[in-house]
Amino acid sequence: MQTRMMAAVVAMCGTWLMAPAQPVQADELADLKAHINTMEERHQQEAARHREEMAQMQARLAALEADTRAARRPEAAAAPQALAEQVAALEEEVTAVREEQDTVTQQLNERIDFDLYATMEFENFEGSDSGFDARNVELLATGRLADRLKIFTEIEFERTAVTSGGNRSGEVEVEQGWVEYAINEYVHPRAGVILVPFGRFNLEHFDPIQELTDRPIALRRVVPTTWSEAGAGFTGSAFLGEQTGGWLKDLALTYQMFVVNGVTAVITDTGFRSARGAFGSDNNNNKALVSRVQLSPWPQQALGLSSYVGAYDKDSHNINGLDVDWHAERGPLEFVGEWAWWDLQDGFQTTSAGATTTTAVPSKMRGGYVETRYHFWFDWLEHTFLGRGFEDPTFTVVGRYDAANIADDGDGEGLGLEGPNVEERWTIGLNYRPVETWVLKLEYQNNRTKTEALERGNADGFIASVAAAF
Repeated sequence: MQTRMMAAVVAMCGTWLMAPAQPVQADELADLKAHINTMEERHQQEAARHREEMAQMQARLAALEADTRAARRPEAAAAPQALAEQVAALEEEVTAVREEQDTVTQQLNERIDFDLYATMEFENFEGSDSGFDARNVELLATGRLADRLKIFTEIEFERTAVTSGGNRSGEVEVEQGWVEYAINEYVHPRAGVILVPFGRFNLEHFDPIQELTDRPIALRRVVPTTWSEAGAGFTGSAFLGEQTGGWLKDLALTYQMFVVNGVTAVITDTGFRSARGAFGSDNNNNKALVSRVQLSPWPQQALGLSSYVGAYDKDSHNINGLDVDWHAERGPLEFVGEWAWWDLQDGFQTTSAGATTTTAVPSKMRGGYVETRYHFWFDWLEHTFLGRGFEDPTFTVVGRYDAANIADDGDGEGLGLEGPNVEERWTIGLNYRPVETWVLKLEYQNNRTKTEALERGNADGFIASVAAAF
């Protein structure tokens, strides 16, 4: 307090000294003395209050010390029951504090969940140099702000580096980023950057859960996986077994329905990967409606149906799509697949230098895949390096046929490239999973192309990859 009073006095004197020289009046000097006297009185009052508080604290400390000495006297041993009760109460309090801390820790763990997966590939195909590809690292984060409030994001670091030049090129992309509010189990409003629910593969594109390295041709060119859009809509699920009278007791339905910006007019006869919509703008005033409904009549059996209705240019030329997907398991055998159809309205008009021309787009796009998987293991491998220390290691042999057929957009006229672009692929693969989220994949591809190449052309080759998630 003395320091603050002196600082105030010095500040006032400094201000007075820095002011222009003026005669000092008697009444001004009297006011200054009165102000100083007032400050001194306040200081004395505050000092007295502090002395009183210090005395009280010393008295409390003395009482505690007296209690402690009394507890140590021999006669205190005559009351073991009281002491035991005090100890028990203290233990209960400590236990309660620990439980509270555990609860807080558990709540934090439940509210935030991070996952990460990475993929490394090696390929050797005809007509190209072999090489390793550190293809991507993806970060997934789930936040639960409350029981019915959820936020999710998926960020891809493709080829792990972004530089201004050189060979270490790549990109960073938000593949998902949305918030969800659960009204009940049937209706969950969701908004943000969402995975377009057109087919099952786009929703389950993650490398560690796929059995082959390369995505099917159609799931890159006909359905441009990974396909994300900015939009809003609803998801939900319902168990319908009771409504069937017990005939299909496990019958379940899930759905997703969103309004999104939609694809753009950058559509060619090699697909429309470049037509995926921007997250912050729309090239027309016509939003697209996309939805998927999945029925699961029995455990490990599912059938999905997806649809897309929208426009791709400013003149509202339509693009409509339909997709069917299926997934069935029986013992060690799995049968999965997906097939998609697109129909596009005639080409759109563009104006340049006062002239109006029509740009052609493919009128149709078709494609999909069928895949069979067989999971197996040999007991005699349990004590080898392949099985030792792992609870449920597995081998999987995989066979896949996939194809895409995209109508001609007229860009090959006069070049001998007229007609639809068709590419087919047969793949045979074997993979090894010591644990469910770590997989080594080995596969061989046979590719055949008609007209323009979509993915591999006519090149056959070998691929090996490692994908891991944690």
